[in-house]
Amino acid sequence: MIPSTIFPEETNIHALRRRCAELEMELECVRITQQMRLRIAAEVHRSLLPDPVLHDRIWIDVRYVPVEEVGGDYCQVRFPEHSTCYVTMCDVVGHDIGAALLATRISSEVRYGIMYRREPREIVDSLERFMAEYFSDTGMFLSFVAVRIDLERMELTWSGAGHPSPLLMRPSEDKILHLTSQNPVIGLALPGSEKFHQSTVELKSGDRLFLFTDGLFEVLNAEQEPLGIAGLAEIVRSTGCGNLFEVADRVLNRVREYQFEPNNDDQTLIVAELR
Repeated sequence: MIPSTIFPEETNIHALRRRCAELEMELECVRITQQMRLRIAAEVHRSLLPDPVLHDRIWIDVRYVPVEEVGGDYCQVRFPEHSTCYVTMCDVVGHDIGAALLATRISSEVRYGIMYRREPREIVDSLERFMAEYFSDTGMFLSFVAVRIDLERMELTWSGAGHPSPLLMRPSEDKILHLTSQNPVIGLALPGSEKFHQSTVELKSGDRLFLFTDGLFEVLNAEQEPLGIAGLAEIVRSTGCGNLFEVADRVLNRVREYQFEPNNDDQTLIVAELR
């Protein structure tokens, strides 16, 4: 019997095939591990979102539509005492794990400020200092808004840092007020170089407050025209009445009807009604 001859080229090919198979298995393990980490990060991120609120003086509903498993949107609702409600929202630039981790870190900083019942402008100032101390070399920045609602005096005090203007809907007057940001985006200003500002407006029973991130109004239609805050305000005007816990879905559905392409940014919406 004549033994078969194995040429060096065939040996190299078999070795390359085995190596390719090994690399494919390693890549699959990395992919599975990465997916698991993303799922955990997504669960942590979602755990930051507040539950609906049924308070005797205020009702609040929340919606969050991420473009990926994790993102940079974050919000919270806190009652340091029965008659005081804080609503805060931020939008970290980016949609990756880094943005989600920073949003998580921001949440703890904000919670600390709320616990000590700081003024909204003081919360903005503390976040600017925090970013300057720990993240100045990362190039990361974020928009932010802090709202404090005094449920006894029926007053709303807000301080915005480059964040889209919350909308205050007054059905009794058929009016929508734009609560414009008074301060620069956080991460772009030097602490102490700016005096952070806040404003106060009186509230009435039945008023509805809408807070949102820019993913809600930067959507484009088929003509590549953005909805804009004016367009979103018109949607709020036409859909913002009725059962509070149906309003957020109606607003989001109208936004989806306007947009032509899939979301490329996270969308967060908070709707609150004064009782």
